[in-house]
Amino acid sequence: MALPFFPQPKPQTRVEVRAEAKPLTRVDEQKFRGEVWFRDRNRCRCCGRKVIKTLARVPERGEVHHIHGRIGDLRYDSRAALLLCFQHHERVTGRVNQHRLTIEATKTFRTAQGTFTDARETVHFREAA
Repeated sequence: MALPFFPQPKPQTRVEVRAEAKPLTRVDEQKFRGEVWFRDRNRCRCCGRKVIKTLARVPERGEVHHIHGRIGDLRYDSRAALLLCFQHHERVTGRVNQHRLTIEATKTFRTAQGTFTDARETVHFREAA
């Protein structure tokens, strides 16, 4: 006498088990930018100018600057970004024929990728040689 066949569910793969154990957190760029604007109180961290949200290329336009670029986990980490006015953002990023500003840290933080400037603390801007 033959036994009845009962289908067994397919077991999860290692990838499925790992993904279920560590769900992805959705990073929201608008939330990240809002954190930086709030922390810096809508003021340029270099000159203290009150900045505004606008698409126009005016000196008081506020721009979020990624100190170490948009690499890996730092892309949406508010510790590695600060608010600058349009003029100082261009000087920090190195616009052609302008004296460049460099950012010097007073405090740092560590991640698996290395040691980075902590923008929550005071930072100093210096003319590059």
